[in-house]
Order: sequence, then C-alpha cells, then structure tokens
Amino acid sequence: MTTGVREKARRALNHSSGSVVFIVFGVYIVALTVALIALGVGIEPDRYFFLVLIPVLMVGRARRFVMDWVPFLLLLFSYDFLRGLAPVLGSHAHYGFSIRTDSLLFSTVPTVTLQSWFYHAGSPRIYDYVATIVYFLHFVAPLTFAFLLWIRDHAEFKRFIAAFVLLSYAALVTYVLFPAAPPWLAAQHGYLQPVHQVLADTLRAFPTRVSLPGIYQSLDPNPVAAIPSVHAAYPTLVLLFAVKYFGKRGLVVLPYVISVWLAVIYMGEHYVSDVVIGVVYSTMAYLLSGGLWSRLASQVAAWAVSQRRAPAADFR
Repeated sequence: MTTGVREKARRALNHSSGSVVFIVFGVYIVALTVALIALGVGIEPDRYFFLVLIPVLMVGRARRFVMDWVPFLLLLFSYDFLRGLAPVLGSHAHYGFSIRTDSLLFSTVPTVTLQSWFYHAGSPRIYDYVATIVYFLHFVAPLTFAFLLWIRDHAEFKRFIAAFVLLSYAALVTYVLFPAAPPWLAAQHGYLQPVHQVLADTLRAFPTRVSLPGIYQSLDPNPVAAIPSVHAAYPTLVLLFAVKYFGKRGLVVLPYVISVWLAVIYMGEHYVSDVVIGVVYSTMAYLLSGGLWSRLASQVAAWAVSQRRAPAADFR
C-alpha cells in the first residue's frame, strides 16, 4: 500500500470516527433536553455546561472543554447580569416605535392579529405549548450547535463563539440606549390592544419536578429588552454558521429558526420589527466575526513565523 493510499485511508477513518462521535453526542443532547423539559428544569447555561461535561469526561477531553468554555460562559453571565441593569442605566422604556413600524408594514400589529385568531385565554392549545418549548430552547440551540462545532472543528467553534459574544453585547448596548417594551407590556400600559403573555398560561403545565442548583436563575431579567430580539437573533446566527459549515445540509435548522420567529411574535414577546432587527444584528455579527477572526489568525500566524525565523539570543 502506497503512502498516498494509507494517508487517504487514515483520513477516511478519522472522518468516520468523528461522524460517529458527532451523532452520539447529538443524540445525547437531544435526550438530555427532552428529559429536562419533562422534569420542568430550566435549561440554563451553567446547568447545561455541567450536564454536557459528563460525556466530555468519558472521552477524555475535559481539560480542553473547560479551557474553551469557561471564558465563554463567564462572558455570557456578565452579559445577562448587565442586561438586568439596563433599565436602570438606560432612559425610559419606548413603546411607540415598534407599534408604528409594524403598523406601517402590515397596517396592523401582527401579534394582535395572531392572538385574535389562535389564542384562547385560560385554555392553551397544543401549539401554545409547542411555541413555549421552542421559546425555551433559547440557549439550548446555540450552545448545542457550539458544542457540536467544538467536537468537529475547533477553529469554527471559536468563530461562532466570537460572533455569539459580539451579538450579545451589541444587543446589550442597544438595551441601554433604547430600552423597548414587548407587546404584552405595551398592552398592559394601554399602548396596544389586548395582548396576552402566553407564557403565563402555558408555564403552569411545566411544574418543577426536580430542582437543580444554578447561578443563572438568580440573574434578574430585563422586561424592556425587545429590540433587538435575541430570541430571533441566536437561531439566525446558528443558521448562518450551519449553512457555512455544512452547506445545503445546514438548512435542516431553517424550520426551527422560522418557528422561533413566529413563536415570539405570536406569544407577545416581540414585534415583527424586533425580529427583523435581531436578524440584522446576527448577520452583522456573523460577517464581522469572520473578518476579525481571519485577521487575528493571520496576525498570530505571522507573529509565530517571525519568532521561528528570529535568531536565538546570545547569552554568552
């Protein structure tokens, strides 16, 4: 067997092994997510980290996992902590911008129309629960995708994390400068026709059967963080990277992305304009992170080459 043939066989074996690991981890994550939902446990980043650490320990990659993920989680925690302070740091909440924008685009506010068609107060339908589950995959989807990238392509994982952090902090700055109220809050203050917070009804069907400790649950949410919709932005970012990395196969996440957009609008959590702005933010983060990461990688590579070529110091 020639060297070229042996090298092709080795690559094929590595690719096959990587695909098996990828599938096994994917099945584990799906099963884990279903179990947590059934047990009524909030799927939050810190809990997710420790639960995913279990199979990582089994394959002997715990040290690299911790080194790669702990800084990212710390940035994510700081983002959500500061997001809770945004109403204090920012000016008064804005109610009219999104209402006027949606009315201009559709001659009505789509959230109001959708709820008038489908919502039954006090009697949630199956699609209400589906929308709720989709809504609460907010962190699961991007973290799962990041984890699967981490298994297959460390460089692409770093690019995705860079885009994710850039997107999150761009949203945070917007929340401080322009805190915007969601439809359900606007309706409570009389700026909009009746809009119900669907989550208030559906969450009663998800009692907490198991209580797991967590840091993330102690962070205060921000009720005036509607623009941009990060619930729409995160799945969009996953879609962009999935198509980039997997090609046409990455479009398998498109139905999930569209379902998130529709869910947050229907449930009164966001306006259509919030979703559109979230998509714009994610697209910009995707483009910027690619360019910034490429420049940084080339600079590091150039520095490494220069260090290898530099003459050794003479200490005699």
